[in-house]
Amino acid sequence: MTNQIRIFACFISTLLLSGVCIQAQVQDTITNTSKRRNDTYGLRVGLDLKKIIQTIADDDYRGFEVVGDYRLTKKLYLAGEIGNEKKSISETSLGTTTDGSYIKVGIDANVHKNLIGMRNLIFVGARYGVASFSQRLDSFSIATEDSFFPSQQIAGTFDQSGLSTHWLEFLAGLKVEVLDGLFLGMSVAVQYKFIEDKPDGFDNLYIPGFGTTNDFSDFSAGFNYFVSYYIPLYKKKLKPKKLDEQKLDNLQQ
Repeated sequence: MTNQIRIFACFISTLLLSGVCIQAQVQDTITNTSKRRNDTYGLRVGLDLKKIIQTIADDDYRGFEVVGDYRLTKKLYLAGEIGNEKKSISETSLGTTTDGSYIKVGIDANVHKNLIGMRNLIFVGARYGVASFSQRLDSFSIATEDSFFPSQQIAGTFDQSGLSTHWLEFLAGLKVEVLDGLFLGMSVAVQYKFIEDKPDGFDNLYIPGFGTTNDFSDFSAGFNYFVSYYIPLYKKKLKPKKLDEQKLDNLQQ
């Protein structure tokens, strides 16, 4: 049921953001009252809404994430996320609690050509992620083939800290300016972990920042949606252009 709720939330978010993007493009094309150029360079900072909602709705989860990007060139942004997660998972033979922090740093490239005055992004990007966390064994069961004495859950007290995981992440998403400086966005990501510390005697079921693991692959996938605010810091001086090039640049930024 939880997976169905997440899929439904992702689908609704995609529809809403797509609608907002289209509405913003049409409104700006018709009115274009601000006549501003997309020539400001600054910092965009926000919060992951998915983790906030999951913290409220799921008693076995607590987490938050700060997202941000800084514009380097006309199309490239230095981007990253930093956060903390605590999650309890109970399976048939094992129950664990993961608690730790993570940081992801990388680059986003805007592949969207805005009309004059607009700052929306459709981006692709990559991240290098590192997590530092602890694993606590809450319960476990001893396997038995005796039908008269079936396996029973036994409370555990094993706790191991100082674990770490490194991974690469590739993502795509969009950021839509719904009010002046205020952006709503979402992204989908595929991750690949290549360094993983495991606790003695059992595997990681969940890694902060990376997500749920499995025994068959080092890959994982996920999505998030977020709200952020853009803080302009300075403007770049534009190089002189020919008249025809200037007209084209004004229409497509």
